[in-house]
Amino acid sequence: MVAAAPRLVATPRWLALHLLFLGAATNAIVVYSGHFAETLLHARPAAGRWQVLQLLGLNAGVLAVLAGVAAGQHASVLAGATLAAAVTSASAGRLGRLARRSLAGQLRPTVWFYVAAAGFLVLGAATGALLGTGHAGGDRSAAYLVTLHAHVNLFGWIGLTVLGTLFMLWPAALRTRMAAGAPAAACRTLACCGGGLLLATAGLLARHPGYAAAGMAGYATGIGFSLDPFTRAVRQRRPQDAASGSLAAATGWLLAATVWDVAALASSSAHIDTVANRLAPTLALGLVAQVLVGALSFLLPVLLGGGPAGAKQAARLLNRAWPPRLLLTNIGILLSMPPLPTAVRGAGYAAALTGLGSFLPLAAIAVIARPADAARG
Repeated sequence: MVAAAPRLVATPRWLALHLLFLGAATNAIVVYSGHFAETLLHARPAAGRWQVLQLLGLNAGVLAVLAGVAAGQHASVLAGATLAAAVTSASAGRLGRLARRSLAGQLRPTVWFYVAAAGFLVLGAATGALLGTGHAGGDRSAAYLVTLHAHVNLFGWIGLTVLGTLFMLWPAALRTRMAAGAPAAACRTLACCGGGLLLATAGLLARHPGYAAAGMAGYATGIGFSLDPFTRAVRQRRPQDAASGSLAAATGWLLAATVWDVAALASSSAHIDTVANRLAPTLALGLVAQVLVGALSFLLPVLLGGGPAGAKQAARLLNRAWPPRLLLTNIGILLSMPPLPTAVRGAGYAAALTGLGSFLPLAAIAVIARPADAARG
């Protein structure tokens, strides 16, 4: 709604991005990282009361940040960022304990992606609180802090979570077996991406974009390691539905954005503020929104219940006209990127939002149309 009608609010661009990153993506990560970790490690699910308290605390923190920035209430921003960081840290701490104690699961390294991602979110919350409360320093310091804030949240909190999850979710969405060597590739990916992002973080803190570019080159190398099992899975079975198509497109955008970021950091010492401004909208639509659509297109048919027949019915609804929807989304993202004329970019945003937004009514229809016994359950 904010993206479609920006005049409704005072800071539409900032609010739309944070509703997606801090609201939708963070809720999805907290919920599904716990679910996937318990599945991979064959661990007992968390108590229902803990899950409810976790989501209440997380969303209270998110709302406090959004309202505090909009109203200029610094105490609300600080409290909200602290609460959101505390909830995600507690969740990551639990997953880390499960991973240390468990000997089960080929893809146990995936859980450590979630733990590392939460560490970067804490740094993202701290930098966001400094920016939101007006303690970022002068213009030059603020520009580097904004760039750091974007990197640790986009490539750390979201990027690491997505990469780790794809080692499991990608072959599942393709309905094929996990490629041999995937666990080893996951370890190499985490080492390169996590280490590279730490170097990039240090470079931005020290105001050395060259070091940051070198770190992000390491991150790009880590993505390259992840592509080996991904492409081998594709050789067995190509994307044939909205879930696999959206996940493939999102992975492509993450790699493309990382390569662009390396070049931008290497040549932007005088214009560091432009990096985050161009990076965030691209990853918002190309990576985050498409991953959410792809993951939910795969998971919803199972979660809605109704047995095999109910799952097939929901999948048919969610896959309706998926190739043109996917094409419209990604052509729109391409057209929305600078330095194209403003009118073209506006049309691109509209096309991308239409393609992505088409998932929402289909998902609503799938929920309404689920079998009566599943709805009662």
